[in-house]
Amino acid sequence: MKTRKYSPLSRILHWISAAVIIWATLSGFFLATLTAESPIRGFLSSFNISLTTAFLPIFLFRLGYAIASKKPEKLSVPAWQQQAAAAAHALLYALTSVVLVSGVLMMDQPIAVFGLFEIPNPIRDTTWNGRFYIAHRMACATLFLMIAAHGAAVISHHRAGRRVLARMT
Repeated sequence: MKTRKYSPLSRILHWISAAVIIWATLSGFFLATLTAESPIRGFLSSFNISLTTAFLPIFLFRLGYAIASKKPEKLSVPAWQQQAAAAAHALLYALTSVVLVSGVLMMDQPIAVFGLFEIPNPIRDTTWNGRFYIAHRMACATLFLMIAAHGAAVISHHRAGRRVLARMT
């Protein structure tokens, strides 16, 4: 028998991912408005780097679990909407991957994770670090737009009487 909800693990991973991605995106946009001398800039930047670095293995697990796990029954919508939703979700995973990887590759110094340990920066060429920084910013902006579209789709489904949010809560 098919279920109408995602598995408990899928739901936990979804909401952890949502919290980290939304926090990192919004605080990252806020960081872009701060001057280099701002006292909060160093703390917020360090916290975001630590948080997203710690999130990386969780995201990789989520990606693998999403591929391997059973999905709830499909919504009663036209096939083109189901295909569009599948493509949008794949794009969300792809963009998140690009954001996380480019975030690591743009680092021009070792990555300190909550002061507990450091990961050496994988690229020590500042030209390439700069290129990955640009890719990171572009991917972050695109991911933000996709998250907004995702939220709008949830609202649209809710208004149409399809309780999609209940599947993930």
